[in-house]
Amino acid sequence: MRTHLQTPTIAVTQEEVVRFYDNLASGYDRMTGFEARFVKERPFFRLLVDTHKIQRAVDAGAGTGFHSLLLSQLGVEVTALDVSPRMLEVLAGHAATMRLSIKTVTGALAEAGALIPTPQDAVFSLGNTLAHCLSPESLRQSLASLNRLLRPGGILFAQVLNYRRILVAREEILQQKEIDGVRITRRYDYPGTLIKFSVIREDLRSGKAPDVESVDLYPLLETEFVGALRDTAYEDIRMFGGISMEPFDAAASKDLVVLATKRGNA
Repeated sequence: MRTHLQTPTIAVTQEEVVRFYDNLASGYDRMTGFEARFVKERPFFRLLVDTHKIQRAVDAGAGTGFHSLLLSQLGVEVTALDVSPRMLEVLAGHAATMRLSIKTVTGALAEAGALIPTPQDAVFSLGNTLAHCLSPESLRQSLASLNRLLRPGGILFAQVLNYRRILVAREEILQQKEIDGVRITRRYDYPGTLIKFSVIREDLRSGKAPDVESVDLYPLLETEFVGALRDTAYEDIRMFGGISMEPFDAAASKDLVVLATKRGNA
């Protein structure tokens, strides 16, 4: 297993990432258990908001907006950033239904510092977003861009999957569920340095060929993540095994969550 960032052959462009998420947008919330997560995750985000006095935040890689909506419910002024216009359209629909005010910005993480000029108390990058940075340079560009959004002492709260455990187990089927006669399978394949992530949708009633959407991910390890954060002006870096902030166990934790502070003189 690798112990440092390696430069892979990048097999996917930003346009392909946009297409991947645009095509998933309409059914994404049903696939991820949107409604049930509010009750489960609210106490942990309330603790973060209260402890760090978060009044203004960016949700970087917002998707259909679960965390943007949750933070807005907690009184935070939220800007939601995502590369997928269709994901942000779904987010805006949720915000209108819930009577919440959330600004949406279309763009990549590496563009965030230029697209969102107002200093933020916090940046949240959840939903495995940073795994879309497919090289060491891309990761550091994105982390530096997010750092520029923060006021001195502001925090980054970021989550990716625990790829150290995944690479050992070589997991292939991540999840499989049936919704309204459609079987949805989330799958990993390991063709090289990158991981191929596929979402396979099978209409069990029609017998048609499955619809498959795929995108490449970089299996970011905890040692690499911490090193990249230090290189891009973060300090007081803490690692957890999930949103609930339990201790990180490299062999067993499902997620890798980091809480880091912008260096005061950065």
